Amino acid sequence: MKITFTGKQVDISDRLRAHIEENVLNAVTKYFSDPIGCNVAFSKEGDNFSAEVTVHPAKNIVLKGSGMGSDPYTAFDDANSHIVVRLSKHKNRLKDHKSKTGLAELASAAVFPVIETEEEMNINIDAPLTIAETDANIPVCSVSEAVMYMDLANEAAQMFRNATNNHISMVYRRKDGNIGWVEPKADK
Repeated sequence: MKITFTGKQVDISDRLRAHIEENVLNAVTKYFSDPIGCNVAFSKEGDNFSAEVTVHPAKNIVLKGSGMGSDPYTAFDDANSHIVVRLSKHKNRLKDHKSKTGLAELASAAVFPVIETEEEMNINIDAPLTIAETDANIPVCSVSEAVMYMDLANEAAQMFRNATNNHISMVYRRKDGNIGWVEPKADK
Protein backbone atom coordinates (compact mmCIF):
# COMPACT_ATOMS: atom_id res chain seq x y z
CA MET A 1 0.00 0.00 0.00
CA LYS A 2 1.31 3.43 -0.94
CA ILE A 3 1.17 6.00 1.87
CA THR A 4 1.41 9.70 0.98
CA PHE A 5 2.39 12.23 3.64
CA THR A 6 1.52 15.93 3.65
CA GLY A 7 2.54 18.46 6.27
CA LYS A 8 1.31 22.05 6.46
CA GLN A 9 3.61 23.85 8.87
CA VAL A 10 4.54 20.42 10.28
CA ASP A 11 7.81 18.58 9.75
CA ILE A 12 7.17 14.85 9.40
CA SER A 13 10.15 13.04 10.89
CA ASP A 14 11.30 9.54 9.95
CA ARG A 15 10.16 8.28 13.35
CA LEU A 16 6.66 9.71 12.78
CA ARG A 17 6.57 8.18 9.27
CA ALA A 18 7.47 4.76 10.70
CA HIS A 19 4.78 5.12 13.39
CA ILE A 20 2.15 6.04 10.78
CA GLU A 21 3.11 3.27 8.34
CA GLU A 22 3.03 0.60 11.03
CA ASN A 23 -0.31 1.66 12.51
CA VAL A 24 -2.10 2.29 9.20
CA LEU A 25 -0.93 -1.01 7.73
CA ASN A 26 -2.02 -2.91 10.86
CA ALA A 27 -5.43 -1.22 10.87
CA VAL A 28 -6.22 -1.65 7.18
CA THR A 29 -4.80 -5.14 6.59
CA LYS A 30 -6.84 -6.41 9.54
CA TYR A 31 -9.98 -5.90 7.41
CA PHE A 32 -8.73 -5.76 3.79
CA SER A 33 -5.98 -8.00 2.44
CA ASP A 34 -4.75 -5.80 -0.43
CA PRO A 35 -5.33 -2.08 0.30
CA ILE A 36 -4.78 0.45 -2.49
CA GLY A 37 -3.46 3.55 -0.76
CA CYS A 38 -3.54 6.06 2.07
CA ASN A 39 -3.02 9.79 2.47
CA VAL A 40 -2.04 11.33 5.82
CA ALA A 41 -2.15 15.12 6.14
CA PHE A 42 -0.97 17.14 9.13
CA SER A 43 -1.51 20.79 9.88
CA LYS A 44 -0.82 23.07 12.83
CA GLU A 45 -3.79 24.95 14.25
CA GLY A 46 -2.66 27.25 17.05
CA ASP A 47 -1.03 25.09 19.72
CA ASN A 48 -2.69 21.90 18.47
CA PHE A 49 -1.99 19.58 15.58
CA SER A 50 -4.62 18.28 13.20
CA ALA A 51 -4.35 14.99 11.31
CA GLU A 52 -6.55 13.72 8.50
CA VAL A 53 -6.22 10.13 7.33
CA THR A 54 -7.84 9.08 4.05
CA VAL A 55 -7.70 5.35 3.31
CA HIS A 56 -8.54 3.67 0.01
CA PRO A 57 -8.80 0.01 1.14
CA ALA A 58 -10.54 -1.36 -1.96
CA LYS A 59 -12.12 -0.29 -5.23
CA ASN A 60 -14.94 2.28 -4.74
CA ILE A 61 -14.24 2.61 -1.01
CA VAL A 62 -12.73 5.75 0.55
CA LEU A 63 -12.74 6.22 4.31
CA LYS A 64 -11.77 9.41 6.12
CA GLY A 65 -10.86 10.07 9.72
CA SER A 66 -9.60 13.19 11.45
CA GLY A 67 -8.09 13.91 14.83
CA MET A 68 -6.66 16.67 16.99
CA GLY A 69 -3.89 16.53 19.56
CA SER A 70 -1.16 18.40 21.33
CA ASP A 71 1.45 16.64 19.17
CA PRO A 72 1.38 14.95 15.73
CA TYR A 73 1.45 11.45 17.26
CA THR A 74 -1.66 12.08 19.36
CA ALA A 75 -3.48 13.70 16.42
CA PHE A 76 -2.62 10.77 14.14
CA ASP A 77 -3.62 8.16 16.73
CA ASP A 78 -6.99 9.91 17.15
CA ALA A 79 -7.57 9.97 13.37
CA ASN A 80 -6.39 6.38 12.99
CA SER A 81 -8.83 5.21 15.69
CA HIS A 82 -11.65 6.77 13.63
CA ILE A 83 -10.41 4.87 10.57
CA VAL A 84 -10.35 1.58 12.50
CA VAL A 85 -13.98 2.08 13.56
CA ARG A 86 -15.03 2.92 10.00
CA LEU A 87 -13.16 -0.08 8.57
CA SER A 88 -14.86 -2.37 11.07
CA LYS A 89 -18.30 -0.89 10.34
CA HIS A 90 -17.76 -1.17 6.60
CA LYS A 91 -16.68 -4.80 6.79
CA ASN A 92 -19.67 -5.65 9.02
CA ARG A 93 -22.09 -3.80 6.73
CA LEU A 94 -20.77 -5.67 3.71
CA LYS A 95 -21.33 -8.98 5.51
CA ASP A 96 -24.81 -7.96 6.70
CA HIS A 97 -25.82 -6.53 3.32
CA LYS A 98 -25.19 -9.80 1.50
CA SER A 99 -27.68 -11.58 3.75
CA LYS A 100 -30.47 -8.96 3.62
CA THR A 101 -33.08 -8.46 0.93
CA GLY A 102 -35.66 -5.76 0.38
CA LEU A 103 -33.49 -2.85 1.51
CA ALA A 104 -34.22 -0.86 -1.65
CA GLU A 105 -37.95 -1.08 -0.96
CA LEU A 106 -37.39 -0.01 2.66
CA ALA A 107 -35.26 2.95 1.52
CA SER A 108 -37.91 3.97 -1.04
CA ALA A 109 -40.56 4.07 1.69
CA ALA A 110 -38.34 6.27 3.90
CA VAL A 111 -37.76 9.00 1.29
CA PHE A 112 -39.32 12.40 1.89
CA PRO A 113 -40.38 14.43 -1.14
CA VAL A 114 -38.48 17.67 -1.72
CA ILE A 115 -40.87 20.59 -2.02
CA GLU A 116 -39.29 23.95 -2.82
CA THR A 117 -41.06 27.17 -1.99
CA GLU A 118 -41.16 30.01 -4.48
CA GLU A 119 -38.68 31.92 -2.31
CA GLU A 120 -36.17 29.05 -2.51
CA MET A 121 -36.44 28.94 -6.30
CA ASN A 122 -35.58 32.65 -6.76
CA ILE A 123 -32.00 33.15 -7.92
CA ASN A 124 -29.87 35.99 -6.62
CA ILE A 125 -27.88 37.23 -9.62
CA ASP A 126 -25.41 39.03 -7.32
CA ALA A 127 -24.47 35.84 -5.52
CA PRO A 128 -21.02 34.42 -6.32
CA LEU A 129 -20.82 31.52 -8.73
CA THR A 130 -20.17 28.09 -7.29
CA ILE A 131 -17.72 26.26 -9.46
CA ALA A 132 -16.39 22.87 -8.44
CA GLU A 133 -14.50 20.56 -10.70
CA THR A 134 -13.51 17.20 -9.34
CA ASP A 135 -13.18 13.68 -10.62
CA ALA A 136 -15.51 11.25 -8.94
CA ASN A 137 -15.87 7.52 -9.16
CA ILE A 138 -19.61 6.81 -9.31
CA PRO A 139 -20.26 3.31 -7.98
CA VAL A 140 -23.05 1.04 -9.21
CA CYS A 141 -24.88 0.06 -6.04
CA SER A 142 -28.19 -0.05 -4.22
CA VAL A 143 -29.55 2.87 -2.23
CA SER A 144 -28.60 1.26 1.07
CA GLU A 145 -25.03 0.67 -0.16
CA ALA A 146 -24.81 4.32 -1.25
CA VAL A 147 -25.89 5.43 2.23
CA MET A 148 -23.26 3.09 3.68
CA TYR A 149 -20.54 4.58 1.42
CA MET A 150 -21.64 8.11 2.36
CA ASP A 151 -21.48 7.32 6.09
CA LEU A 152 -18.15 5.55 5.85
CA ALA A 153 -16.55 8.38 3.89
CA ASN A 154 -18.02 10.88 6.37
CA GLU A 155 -19.47 12.90 3.49
CA ALA A 156 -22.68 14.90 3.25
CA ALA A 157 -23.76 13.35 -0.07
CA GLN A 158 -23.04 10.37 -2.31
CA MET A 159 -23.78 10.12 -6.02
CA PHE A 160 -24.26 6.61 -7.41
CA ARG A 161 -25.71 4.63 -10.29
CA ASN A 162 -28.76 2.79 -9.00
CA ALA A 163 -28.31 -0.94 -9.59
CA THR A 164 -32.07 -1.54 -10.02
CA ASN A 165 -32.73 0.96 -12.84
CA ASN A 166 -29.23 2.10 -13.91
CA HIS A 167 -30.07 5.81 -13.34
CA ILE A 168 -27.72 8.28 -11.69
CA SER A 169 -29.06 9.04 -8.20
CA MET A 170 -27.88 10.77 -5.05
CA VAL A 171 -28.35 10.29 -1.32
CA TYR A 172 -27.60 13.05 1.16
CA ARG A 173 -27.85 13.80 4.86
CA ARG A 174 -30.59 16.31 5.59
CA LYS A 175 -30.32 19.03 8.24
CA ASP A 176 -32.74 17.10 10.44
CA GLY A 177 -30.41 14.06 10.38
CA ASN A 178 -32.52 11.91 8.05
CA ILE A 179 -31.34 10.61 4.70
CA GLY A 180 -32.68 12.16 1.50
CA TRP A 181 -32.65 10.38 -1.86
CA VAL A 182 -32.72 12.17 -5.22
CA GLU A 183 -33.97 9.94 -8.04
CA PRO A 184 -34.48 11.45 -11.50
CA LYS A 185 -37.94 11.21 -13.01
CA ALA A 186 -38.38 9.48 -16.34
CA ASP A 187 -39.12 11.83 -19.24
CA LYS A 188 -42.75 11.66 -20.31
